[in-house]
Amino acid sequence: MQRKQKILLFISIFILAIITFLFCTLNRAYVEKESDTILLLYNGNIITMDNSITKPEAIVVKGSRILFLGKLQEALIKAGDTAIKINLKGKTLIPGFNDNHTHTLAAGSFYSEIILWNKTCEDIALIINEEAKKKKPGELITGNSWDYPTCPKPHKSILDKAAPDNPVFLTQYSGHAAWVNSKMLEEMEISKDTPDPKGGQIIRDKNGEPNGILRDTAMGTSEYGKFIKQILSPDTHKKLINKALTLYKEAGITSVQDNTWEPFTVRLLKKYRDSQELSCRFTCWPLGDSPLYYAFTWFTSFNNHDLWVRKGLVKYFSDGAFSTRTAWLSKEYADEPGNVGSPRYTPEELEKIVLHAAKDKQQITFHAIGDRAVTEILNAVQKAQSLYPWTKELRFRMEHIQIIHPDDIQRMKKLGIVACVQPFTLCNPQKDITLLGKDRAIHAYMFYSLFKAGVPMSFGSDIPAEVDYQPLLGIYYAVTRKSKNGTMGPLNSKECFTPFEALYCYTMGSAYAEFMEHQKGSLSKGKVADMAVLSNDILSISPDKIKDVKVIMTIVGGMIVYRNDVL
Repeated sequence: MQRKQKILLFISIFILAIITFLFCTLNRAYVEKESDTILLLYNGNIITMDNSITKPEAIVVKGSRILFLGKLQEALIKAGDTAIKINLKGKTLIPGFNDNHTHTLAAGSFYSEIILWNKTCEDIALIINEEAKKKKPGELITGNSWDYPTCPKPHKSILDKAAPDNPVFLTQYSGHAAWVNSKMLEEMEISKDTPDPKGGQIIRDKNGEPNGILRDTAMGTSEYGKFIKQILSPDTHKKLINKALTLYKEAGITSVQDNTWEPFTVRLLKKYRDSQELSCRFTCWPLGDSPLYYAFTWFTSFNNHDLWVRKGLVKYFSDGAFSTRTAWLSKEYADEPGNVGSPRYTPEELEKIVLHAAKDKQQITFHAIGDRAVTEILNAVQKAQSLYPWTKELRFRMEHIQIIHPDDIQRMKKLGIVACVQPFTLCNPQKDITLLGKDRAIHAYMFYSLFKAGVPMSFGSDIPAEVDYQPLLGIYYAVTRKSKNGTMGPLNSKECFTPFEALYCYTMGSAYAEFMEHQKGSLSKGKVADMAVLSNDILSISPDKIKDVKVIMTIVGGMIVYRNDVL
């Protein structure tokens, strides 16, 4: 299937790797240039997330690290006359947000494309028709974030009529499905006789003809092809990374754990770091079991002392997504009888991956949304721990965990698995009822049950797989479990976090997930000075208003990277 595309993908990756090798200095040492700049922040509500510290009146930052927290008079002495004094004017200072799961390049691309969120099928047809008028025949039309609640019956015929002379590839909001037209199917060499690929589904009509919906691996290499074109164009690459960096700093995000996957972006981030243009810290992940993994592994290097661009874990996919009905469930989807999702690996293959990582003492994570996926991963980790006792110390992770069997909660705690979840998945309770049925939907997203059981918990966004990414909105979802407009939910109020707990998961919890809790995650003496100033105290206002709180200032490593006019 799609043999030509796969050959082109491999050639592109090979060229990418060679070019990266020629331009990267593989063992270049990095030593951070410490600034003598001193900041004094005072007259605010300072939330440290460090229980060992009495609530301070002021914080002193020297260079990139926190020098002092305590009484204002002592802070003034520590800071000296040359300090830059920032009067918080009663606003709230918190540790910077650490997003546990981002796709930075894809986020820059996402917010530079047609966004089809909340559009009906008819709206989308009109938008694509207008795009087709701007394109030459045969030129690709792309877009993202259409979804079933507002476009319940997408079909290739709708796009065929809107853009008869252009291939169209529209990514569904989860990133786990695409809606394409007949020309795109032809280019992808998908026909009635094409079998479903492993880990994917070609949705068909009653006659067996592809209807234009491709799920997970059936999407082929089209996304990879676009991705490679973007990173091979220096101007485009910079533009997309700059776009994402702007989103992060305006949202108070000071660290991201990123699905980087390839060496060009690592190189660009290091270049920004060296020129002091990098406004966010990156932990970079390669994608396991992928051609991109070899390019990342062979042609990137990292310095253990670099707190700006670090090497992270290796990521694998175990299943798909709820909205595309490809997350691996123990029972069939309520609205698709007979369908339990699309596992990417057999239990035996999962076991092989986990055992290999445990033996090599390599931290890994699995995208795992369905309860069957979670169970099978835990089975593999349990076996690994019986063979390699140090496995628990590796902090293996699971991303998403949108439904879990109650018995597996204690297994996660016992095995030391870190739950890395995204509260944005709580945005549409009604959709969950449609997919899972009411009884299962009520018991989905057992994030608080995991947290209360002692499972290490971290928050993030999965930008751009979820349309929103702002941590304050994520905290709102975790605390209220309501829809964005507050009209739906909560389905299960027992799973609501307190604001303090949610903030902890977005700061210290995320730092723990990447072995960085001794460097960041709280406002503590000696830790990096990564902070955000908020317009209100999210711990004391009404939970429904948390999503409306504004980020006023973002500080990363003692540098003010974002500031509005309030301070």
